[in-house]
Amino acid sequence: MRYAILAWAIGVPIPICAAEFPRFTTQEIDTGLTIGYAVLVEDIDGDKKPDIVVVDQHKVVWYHNPGQPGQAWKKYTILDGKTRPDNVCITALDITGDGRPELVLGAAWKPADTTTHGQLAWLKRGPDVTQEWTMYELPCDEPSIHRIRAMDIDGDGKPEIVHVPLHGRGATAKGNFTDGKPVRIIAMKVPAQQPEKKDNWKPIVLSEQLHVCHNFYPGPQGGFARPGRSILVASYEGVNLVYPEGPDNAWTTRTLHAANQTNPKGNRGASEIKLSNDGRGLMATIEPWHGHQVVVYTPGPPHPEKAFPLQRHVIDEQLRWGHAVWFADLDGDGRDELIIGVRDDPNPKAGDQHTQRRGVRIYRSTDARGSTWERYLLDEGGVAVEDLTVADFNGDGRPDIIAVGRQTKNARIYWNQGQ
Repeated sequence: MRYAILAWAIGVPIPICAAEFPRFTTQEIDTGLTIGYAVLVEDIDGDKKPDIVVVDQHKVVWYHNPGQPGQAWKKYTILDGKTRPDNVCITALDITGDGRPELVLGAAWKPADTTTHGQLAWLKRGPDVTQEWTMYELPCDEPSIHRIRAMDIDGDGKPEIVHVPLHGRGATAKGNFTDGKPVRIIAMKVPAQQPEKKDNWKPIVLSEQLHVCHNFYPGPQGGFARPGRSILVASYEGVNLVYPEGPDNAWTTRTLHAANQTNPKGNRGASEIKLSNDGRGLMATIEPWHGHQVVVYTPGPPHPEKAFPLQRHVIDEQLRWGHAVWFADLDGDGRDELIIGVRDDPNPKAGDQHTQRRGVRIYRSTDARGSTWERYLLDEGGVAVEDLTVADFNGDGRPDIIAVGRQTKNARIYWNQGQ
């Protein structure tokens, strides 16, 4: 099937040859999700093939990778009904030291409740990975737990757990969720002994300055970001860098760009953020928060007061509620493409002029710098994307895409067939 492809240069659409993009085939692996909040790729059973983990409203499930397109992905339950609903986010890391991944889950997701603490737990496999796992509680004093990642933030080669709530304690809708305390970004180092004991985990506050944080990602190195790993955070303030500095490695928060501040009393800044893997230093966001713009930031000219000077490029405005961002080299040319998930269909009553539906979109840069892009509507209407990620599921060297839907309640793989 052919899809509409546009190149965006200063907001002007230009037709591009469809044959230049990789071809994809779609495989639906689940149509019975309640709310597919998050998707993670991890080798769960140790067979050297990437499996798929999905965080559903009341469950955590995983799908065994059969190895080839079109074959059935068998579904197993990791956890069912053991947490306070809703389950919302997940990451993987080796907690027990046996070389196999455990899972860390964020739950008790109620975004408007900014007084009740959320829930964090880690999940330990048993002898049979197809049976339910054991849950161990982790310390959690923050409300509206929303995103979690495993990152080596101190440079010791071992990942820590980092989690970012959506709202700070006491924030209210009446105050545009900026009237309470700022969001506390928390890290926890894996205990050297007895991780099953909750008291052995020691939360560390990395930042307490931002409001309405939606997503985060490992940040660039160099400049301000020394000597450990930095963290890019999308928030109402815009694009932010949280990083250690000085002789005592104190964590500092700096806004790199204000992003979209058109509506200062409503949704503003940015909500999703990713960094490219191809050495170009590109950052991609959805703006404003839960917004209608796909934005790429390219490195700007040297600035005496900015370690990471950025130039902002709006590459698409024909979407409602962008909700997932990922970079990957889909066509093997050494440059990353940008994959965007759109959650909602256009709403003319809300002023939408576009007709492009929710789904998965791919963008490819038409210049070496990454300032102009062409667009490919991979899936228009088939999945209301809540989350997506990329992995090579069949070992052919071509990255494939997996997306999970909210209103559509499904999980789809897009198999990369090459050009």
